[in-house]
Amino acid sequence: MIQIFSLLAGVVQSIVADWTTKRQNQRDIEKAVVDNKIRLAQAAESHNEAWEMAALEGRDTGLRRVSFLIWSTPILWSAWDAPAAAAFFRDALGALPDWYIAGYLAISGAVWGISELKAAGVWKK
Repeated sequence: MIQIFSLLAGVVQSIVADWTTKRQNQRDIEKAVVDNKIRLAQAAESHNEAWEMAALEGRDTGLRRVSFLIWSTPILWSAWDAPAAAAFFRDALGALPDWYIAGYLAISGAVWGISELKAAGVWKK
């Protein structure tokens, strides 16, 4: 009986520790956003845009989720109906011009790659 309580206590302790860590990370993000807003207000020649602040705050998650759904749908579809998914890629996407597909890939790459790297602070001045 004591083993069950100690096991439950360990699980609860782990959950509380995870919650505490996530909350502290959120506070750190909020502080970084405030610090960046102060820096932007003081430096007129910094060329940061509103979308950069939104990315820093993590407000663009809807766009990332939609693009992930768009990218994942054909993979999930092919698990149920592989011949139809193959026909879709061959016929429908084969009819699109190369510039459209390249543009779509570039936009998706920017949403998933560049904005995430920038939010992570890879490109610092």
